[in-house]
Amino acid sequence: MIPIKHLGYALFLLLISVNVFAQAPWESHGPLEVASNGHYIAHEDGTPFLWIADTGWGLFQQLTREEVDMYLDHRQKTGFNVIQTVAFWYPHGGGIDSGPHNAANAYGHRPFTGGEDAPNTSEPLIVAGGSTEAPNDYWDHADYIIQAVKKRNMYLALLPNWGRAYISSQFGGAHTEFTIQEAKDYGSFLGKRYQNEPHILWVLGGDAKGLYKEGEKTFDSRSIFRAMAEGIVYGVTGQSPKWNEPNPAWKKVFITYHPDGDATINSSNWFHEDAWLTANGVEVWKEVEKVYSSMLREYNLDNPKKPSLFLEGSYEFGAYGHDCGWITPVRLRRQVYHTFFAGGAGHTYGAGPIWPMRGNRGSYSCGYTWQQALDFPGAVQFAQLAKKFLIDHQWAEWIPDQSILRGSESEGESLKTAVKLDNGEMLLVYFSNISQATVKNILSKSAEAKWFDPNEGREAKAEAFKPGELRKITPPSAWEDAILVLKAKE
Repeated sequence: MIPIKHLGYALFLLLISVNVFAQAPWESHGPLEVASNGHYIAHEDGTPFLWIADTGWGLFQQLTREEVDMYLDHRQKTGFNVIQTVAFWYPHGGGIDSGPHNAANAYGHRPFTGGEDAPNTSEPLIVAGGSTEAPNDYWDHADYIIQAVKKRNMYLALLPNWGRAYISSQFGGAHTEFTIQEAKDYGSFLGKRYQNEPHILWVLGGDAKGLYKEGEKTFDSRSIFRAMAEGIVYGVTGQSPKWNEPNPAWKKVFITYHPDGDATINSSNWFHEDAWLTANGVEVWKEVEKVYSSMLREYNLDNPKKPSLFLEGSYEFGAYGHDCGWITPVRLRRQVYHTFFAGGAGHTYGAGPIWPMRGNRGSYSCGYTWQQALDFPGAVQFAQLAKKFLIDHQWAEWIPDQSILRGSESEGESLKTAVKLDNGEMLLVYFSNISQATVKNILSKSAEAKWFDPNEGREAKAEAFKPGELRKITPPSAWEDAILVLKAKE
């Protein structure tokens, strides 16, 4: 008999083993592609794919194999299905000095030939004789991480490098490391090495602008990122389509782009019409009040329609010029629901102490180690409660429709948002706080009504709505935020 005190851990191991031996989603449903309406990601068989990601930028460089397993086991158990990280990371965060440019991983292995601060990015440092279990170079350990994610049936959203430091020259003290040809060669190296890994989703950028101005000077890195995309598709498929050339080869690789923290400028500003870009990426950094407007802008883009992914926002327990802990769980939940109520295809969570995976000082870590931060409440509220709610309420069919609120949307962090289902059978309203709103039942039938609590996952009944009824309504008083669900009666 298992002692009571060990039951929790036994259940944890059971959950891990069940998921490890279950059929992988890319095997049971096929590879990922853009859905027929252009607004979300689906498997080849039409099954919608809900991107529920965690940010572990420093994973490749900072963690040992044992730490990798600990981190991935916890994130899998929590409910995440995507891990977002960087193959060639520029170490920063955690209250520790940034750099160097060719930083070694936890085993002392550097990614490229050249000096500690002068990588030769055209020559990955490969040493014969190593393995994933006994690495003797950087890429052996990278292989371990790739396989560790795969065997847990999770996807890996992999940035080839941290573009802000190595390509776009935005990182103070850093300098450009990639020419057009080096970017293409490096992309080809990664694509070829991992061409048979169906769980890799490529992410270019890395907190990076494709085009920007400082004073009178213009910085344009678009050609370098486009060359990297061409390199990846060549490595994976052996074909050489140009970045602006429609070609079936581009459908063999899923590529998005992680921009920098300007909520008004996203990947679509530079690459929306590029053939290689499968889905647009959004980052708002500390502008939590701009998630909805930024995501809605992407949703409304045409020629072509593409899914939009929220790839970075404000990290749980981050300070952002305020006291530690300014980004509370409710601020995280607002980012999550504003993403999906604006028609987003996926959302990436982050905890301040986790993303650098080093140190516990500074305005992001606030005294916590990354291990301690694994149990922050926002992760569960997103990867379990929000994930289940979204799936149960057919998120892939949501259409943003603020007319449901009849001018009572409010603004900023208090913004209330509404969606209707494509089939006309349901509408939902997200209340960012518990202030009153005016809601109209635009369904053609009477509607049952209920409240959902994003904080604890509980539900409460609400009075049914008649067809066309307009009503002032307020969420339960003890809650922080709420979702009103109106479902057409049979």
